[in-house]
Amino acid sequence: MLRESFVNMYNDEMVEAFRELFETCRKNMFHPGDLLLCQQNGSLFAGNAMIGFGAEGINSLQQINALFYNGIGKITSEDDYFKKNGNEFFYGTSELEKTIQAEMKAYQEIWENVFFLRILTEVVRVANGERYDWRLDMYKLGGKISNHIRDQIIKKLDVCPKFKRAMETGYRRQIRNAVAHSQFHVIQGGIWFDNYKQVNKDEVQAIGFEEWEKIYCYSYFVFLGVFRHLESIVQQLYMPTTKITVTGGIPILCNFHDDNWGEAYIYPYQNGKTWRFNEPEAGRYL
Repeated sequence: MLRESFVNMYNDEMVEAFRELFETCRKNMFHPGDLLLCQQNGSLFAGNAMIGFGAEGINSLQQINALFYNGIGKITSEDDYFKKNGNEFFYGTSELEKTIQAEMKAYQEIWENVFFLRILTEVVRVANGERYDWRLDMYKLGGKISNHIRDQIIKKLDVCPKFKRAMETGYRRQIRNAVAHSQFHVIQGGIWFDNYKQVNKDEVQAIGFEEWEKIYCYSYFVFLGVFRHLESIVQQLYMPTTKITVTGGIPILCNFHDDNWGEAYIYPYQNGKTWRFNEPEAGRYL
């Protein structure tokens, strides 16, 4: 269960964090087309540059749509909900337990979604002034996704301290693992984790309901915000720019064979929902 006033507060904090992130991206990006590449997912297929979902996107699409469709979860207007309902013996059937189970499931799906993590990784590269990585393959990470999140996302967010704090708050490797292996329990006052190891200073034995609420809200808003902010940038920046370019397209920096780089143009279809390397036929722009 999520308390409405706190959900709104965390949402406002994430708005500021995303503003910082994408202002940094626009200031530091290596090439003007890099954020369009992030939104449209540039990748390599058989060594050739490709725009579109790719294997990671196609395999993640149903899960992403479900997370969007289901929303953040059940919300109450009672600020003292946890005080009223969280100090009893739980049997697995209460409303609080059922909503936490649903939140935990969504939490795991967010931090295991390779397409979301791919897009987020590329955005962080852009914020650091690095080239878009056409060769990134999340499937090659295998069981090292947690290390990737730590090293290639969180550690590289010093340029965006607000967004870094949001990521450090939202992503908890121990909690994701606990959910994946059913190693957590709802207890009086909070959530107990069976996978706690005293030798790891980043792990905890238990957290209160209020802390879980913050962790989950930050995670969901990071997930939702990455996609929505990129879509907004395409509509507010790149689509208007196509009206004034000679070709009607946007230049992007491509990684071709043998690590050769060069510019190519991509063109909008379906009012900018999809982009392709070939120009649309007359009338298909809309």
